[in-house]
Amino acid sequence: MKKLALAVAIALSLLTPSLPAGAQEELAACPSTVRTIDDCPAEGCGRGGDGPLNTMKNRTTAPSDPEELTLASIRALRQPTRWTLGQERSSISANESRAVVVTAILRDARASGSETTNCKLTGRRNNDFHLDLASRRNDPKARAVTAEVTPRVRPDGWTFGKLDALGNRKAFVRVTGWLMLDTQHIRSPLVRSTNWEIHPVTKFEVCTLTVTRCRAGEGWVNLEDFEL
Repeated sequence: MKKLALAVAIALSLLTPSLPAGAQEELAACPSTVRTIDDCPAEGCGRGGDGPLNTMKNRTTAPSDPEELTLASIRALRQPTRWTLGQERSSISANESRAVVVTAILRDARASGSETTNCKLTGRRNNDFHLDLASRRNDPKARAVTAEVTPRVRPDGWTFGKLDALGNRKAFVRVTGWLMLDTQHIRSPLVRSTNWEIHPVTKFEVCTLTVTRCRAGEGWVNLEDFEL
């Protein structure tokens, strides 16, 4: 009898799928009590979601001493070729702990749809604004670096209307935030130069003078104070 029970246990263990080392189970469906972004936990919720990735996306701490980087240096960061849903992120933590500031052309701004990071909520108030940053005004989308303005770190004056207009103008901007590897898109690539992003954006400034003068430190206005 003991041998039979052991054989059954072994058979069941072979039939039960196991998670890869370091991976967590995918997120559960969102409860009905989550109605606004204020109700949404840092790991988010929703089938197919990646809790560790969402937690990185949903950081709210403002950097105290960001390092200046170029878009080229972000493009040059190494990234893994494979990633498992829910995988723990210690292998990339050295870069994900870096706060950075970059100057760039705002190539485009888009209002994102519902995602598990924001508990599958709808509406602009509850979702990200996706920004494409470029080194030059005529750079194609395939050369862009992504920055994300999240609803948890978004002053009232950071409106999509402003960002959309600045993208249409190909405005020169200065963006501060946290480096983050969007590991979701290792599995499903986007048209862009790298999966390394500035996510979340914690400070956004607009150049109101010439690019030369702004590079010299003049003419920067915070987005919340900027008027179209």
